Amino acid sequence: MKEKIQQLENEIKVLHENPIEIKYRFSETENKEFFGLFWKFHIKPVIEYSKQMAEKYNADYEAVWLGAIMHDICRLTEENPHDELGSKKAFSVLIEKGFNENIAKKVSNIILTHRCKKFPPKTLEQKIVASADAMAHFLSPFYLWLFRYSNKNFEESLGKYINKIDRDFNEKIFFADEKEMIKKEYEVLRKWFEYKI
Repeated sequence: MKEKIQQLENEIKVLHENPIEIKYRFSETENKEFFGLFWKFHIKPVIEYSKQMAEKYNADYEAVWLGAIMHDICRLTEENPHDELGSKKAFSVLIEKGFNENIAKKVSNIILTHRCKKFPPKTLEQKIVASADAMAHFLSPFYLWLFRYSNKNFEESLGKYINKIDRDFNEKIFFADEKEMIKKEYEVLRKWFEYKI
């Protein structure tokens, strides 16, 4: 099964590096850069954090790995709400790729709950991917990427992102060790975002 999941990860990575069917606000070249960096600065860290936590907490490793790979699948087509629509899309893709219905449903529910908004995570696997998603938001390159492509001015972006990191740190990281691990990055980013011109 690991080879099959790795193959799917490679396919999703290629979609980020060559976003052919995306109608976005950028040129084709900028789209490639935007989604390539999205893979590098967000999706890949979510995958790595998720896999580490799946091993550490003895979770369903395959479901967590697949959920991490596909958690933002609808970002590629700008379909919203991306958690709800991504949940359905991931289920269909996994069935088409020959995964069984049980794993497809588990992954679908991981994606549905990763934002911790309308559908809060309940299972260990759901909490792991939601936590990994939040933790990846504390990597400085992620915000450099967001600022680069933001259509808001600098001060508006700062206000938006300080609220995001506060919510992510306080409400989306479900494990004390991981919260402690990310605390320094949270404090650094908070100082950045508190800065006013």
